[in-house]
Amino acid sequence: MTRKFLHMMRDARLRSRLRRRHFLWAAAIGVGLAAAYNAALPLLISTADVRPRVEHMLDAWSGGKSRITGNPEISFWPEPTLTLHSATIETADGTSRKLANIGRITASFSLLSAIDGDPELEDIRLIEPVVTLERRTDGTLNWQRPHWLAAPERPTSSDDTPFGDVTVENGRLQVIDLITNQTREFSGIAGTVKWPSFTEPLGAEFSGSLGGQLVTWTLDCNEPLALLAGRNTTLRTSLSSTPLNLSFEGIGSLSKAPISSGRLQLSTASLQTLAAWYQGKAGRALPDSSLNLSANVTTGDRSLKFDDLQLALGGANATGVLDVSTPTNDTPRIEGTLAFDRIGLNGLQPLIDQLPVEPDDVTKQLRDAFVRTWRADLRLSAQEASIGPLRLMDVAAGVIIDHGHASIDIADSTYANGRLSGRIAISEAGLAKGGKLELVLKNADLAAALADFGFTGPIPTGRGNVNFDLETEHPFWTEEAAEASGRIRLSLANGSLSGFDANAFADLVRAGEFFSLAQASDGSFAFQTADIEASFGEGSARLNQALFTGHTGSLSVNGVIPYRTGSLALAGTFIDTLNAGQRLRFFVGGSWPNAVISPLSVLGEPN
Repeated sequence: MTRKFLHMMRDARLRSRLRRRHFLWAAAIGVGLAAAYNAALPLLISTADVRPRVEHMLDAWSGGKSRITGNPEISFWPEPTLTLHSATIETADGTSRKLANIGRITASFSLLSAIDGDPELEDIRLIEPVVTLERRTDGTLNWQRPHWLAAPERPTSSDDTPFGDVTVENGRLQVIDLITNQTREFSGIAGTVKWPSFTEPLGAEFSGSLGGQLVTWTLDCNEPLALLAGRNTTLRTSLSSTPLNLSFEGIGSLSKAPISSGRLQLSTASLQTLAAWYQGKAGRALPDSSLNLSANVTTGDRSLKFDDLQLALGGANATGVLDVSTPTNDTPRIEGTLAFDRIGLNGLQPLIDQLPVEPDDVTKQLRDAFVRTWRADLRLSAQEASIGPLRLMDVAAGVIIDHGHASIDIADSTYANGRLSGRIAISEAGLAKGGKLELVLKNADLAAALADFGFTGPIPTGRGNVNFDLETEHPFWTEEAAEASGRIRLSLANGSLSGFDANAFADLVRAGEFFSLAQASDGSFAFQTADIEASFGEGSARLNQALFTGHTGSLSVNGVIPYRTGSLALAGTFIDTLNAGQRLRFFVGGSWPNAVISPLSVLGEPN
């Protein structure tokens, strides 16, 4: 029994030694094969042919002349990979101006195709490329059209170099515009172009830094050759960043009119942030409000149309249609209709307060370029509009610009339970030089209107009409606007003069002593008609007439109100119908609403 056990143990040790020997032999053979693989394949693949092949590929892509100075490197683990260093692309027109510099190019390739002597490069990576795009003063670009776009109508040859998948790592794009003398730089560019062949769809996605903001751009196109040749094709593209988000889906091209038709969407959380990002510096040329725009866009022969336009600016929302046209032999113009739910112009007051009274030369040039060379005819409507203390309802208005003339016309609106219309005509010298304001208020509640402007003291109540004309040579938003000149006329029927007790007032005048108007404020004076007319200019208003006629008497006042100081200098007459039509004459001094009444008997009756 013992002998049998020892025999079994000896057989087990023998089998274990044999397994170890088989494993070692297998490992040795594997290592040998791997060593032979890495040693033999470079002998079968010529690196001398790789450099001109990649240069030819870059030439075909770019339309320029390529040169690679670094020695090619080939590795086979974990997959066959080609690496080339320091590639340069220059113009092919003989000027030898640099278009791009690529720090390193790597690509994978099929082992069988490499052994056949014609390696097919795949998954190409451009590492640290620096590309320069320049628009010359004649409008041409420094990059020339490659041969495969020279005649886009011809069918693409199967011998043309396919793009495949091209990945960019840590790239940089310099955009130089010699016409405007502006230079923009995109840095930290990373992304991929997926284009298996010239006849297949193209997909691209890149991200990079512009003006300190991360920007992501995507493009999908079913007919990329048509797109690159400047012809219309279906595409989908988007740009995403903190200052701006933009997307378009429809028919477009890379021509001067990049959009033919499709849906355009644009949004920004802050117009000020967007302007500062675009200009490269902080500025307040726009209000700090959000903007969202969505529309079906169609371009024609020198025209651009926005249909089904949906616009959200700040807290206002609008829908409508806009047409922009730039005829060859006619004035460029903007026309359309926008319907707002509400318009809040008061939110622009902080912006207006910071506008320069005298704009700089650039602002003047921009203003003149638009106002004097463009025409605009925009129809606006709003369920509600806030303008200063005014709160207008059901507004129908228009903005018209024509050969240097600019105006805002309120065709109709509801205000103070009446109908308000008016017109603001901007000075031909610009907004900083003021303009004219005309307002007509019909059948309105005058007390409600005066209360909006903060008037206190005796004020007329009732329904009536107001005509107001103003003209100024100063900006409407500055204190100098108080130098305006104009005229106001009010006519009311069946109202009352609140805060004015006619009987108490008559008794105080008859008493022949100075008194405050507040002493006769516990009551109201009912009138059948009231007519007020005043003109103003140079810091004072001349009250030509203020006549209130009622059953118990009539009140007439005229004189001068220097509103710079708020003082009063008025002469008046009260005819007391209840006392045989007695004429009580008086003088009004002091300031509004704390007027001081001086009976004429105190001052001396005229002979």
